[in-house]
Amino acid sequence: MLKYVAAAACAVALVACGGGPKTTTVAVAPQPDYKLTTTATGTGNIAEAGDTIVFNYVGYLYDATKADGKGAKVESSVDRNQPFSGTVGVGALKDNGVVMTGWDQALLGMQAGGKRTAVLPANLAYGVYALDAQAAVNGNTYAAIPANSPLVFDFEMLSVTKKVTIPSVPPPTVTTITDVTVGTGTVVTAGSKVNVRYTGWLYDGTRANFKGTQFDSNATSTTYLQVTVGTGVIAGFSTGLTGMQVGGKRTVIIPPDQGYGATAQTTSNGTIPANSTLVFDIEVISFQ
Repeated sequence: MLKYVAAAACAVALVACGGGPKTTTVAVAPQPDYKLTTTATGTGNIAEAGDTIVFNYVGYLYDATKADGKGAKVESSVDRNQPFSGTVGVGALKDNGVVMTGWDQALLGMQAGGKRTAVLPANLAYGVYALDAQAAVNGNTYAAIPANSPLVFDFEMLSVTKKVTIPSVPPPTVTTITDVTVGTGTVVTAGSKVNVRYTGWLYDGTRANFKGTQFDSNATSTTYLQVTVGTGVIAGFSTGLTGMQVGGKRTVIIPPDQGYGATAQTTSNGTIPANSTLVFDIEVISFQ
C-alpha cells in the first residue's frame, strides 16, 4: 500500500495553556547524487524511448555506510520470478503505482544481457510516497520504504523490442478520388441535387486507408444529406460527387484549401482542427 506523506506536513494545535501553533516536519534524509554503473554489457537492440523492454530488478534502501550503497532489500522481481515489462523512456514505467523516473534514465541504452546498478535520489524513485514492507517471498524478507528514501537498484535487461514506426504518407495537395463502386444512370454534375450518405475522417498518413479519427457520419441514419453540387458544401465534397451515379461509392481525400481551410470546425461527433486534410466515404443514394 502507498501512504502519501508530505515532505513538509504541518499540524497546528491550539492548547488552553497558551502553547500556540505547533509545527511538525517530516525529516528529509540526505540525498545521494544519481549514479549509474554498468556491470555487464549486453548485445542486440539498444533500448530507446518507446521500445518495449523486459527486465529484472532488485531494490535496496540506500546506505551511505556501505561501499556499494546497498542497505536493506525492499523489493525484487527476481525473488518473485516475475520480470517487469513496459515501455521505456516515456514515463510509462510504474512501480506500486508511482512513475519511476529513475528507471527510465537507467534503462535507456541497455541491451539484452546487460546489467546496471543505479543510485536514485528520492525524486527519481518514490519521492514523498512511503511503502509498507512487502510480504516475504520464498523466504526473502523486505524492508519498508520511508518517504523521501534514496534507493539503489540492480537491473538486468532480458529483452528489447523496438517500437514499430509506420512511415507517414504526406497528404495530397489536390482532391483525390478513388471509385469503390460505380453506379448507374444519370451522371452527377454541377447543380445536381442528390441525396448522399457519407462518413468523414481526419487524414492519418500512418494508416493504410488514411482514415484517422472519425468526425461525422450519416451512414446509419435514415436521413440523407441533401446536396446541391457546387453550393452549400465544401469544394472538395462537390468535386468528389461530380461524375458519380446512383449507387456509386467513392473515397475522397480533400486537402485543407478544398475543405475548411484555417478555420476549425465543431461537428456532431468531434472536432476538425484548422488546416485539416479530410477523408470521406460518399455514396449517392438518389437524385432529388
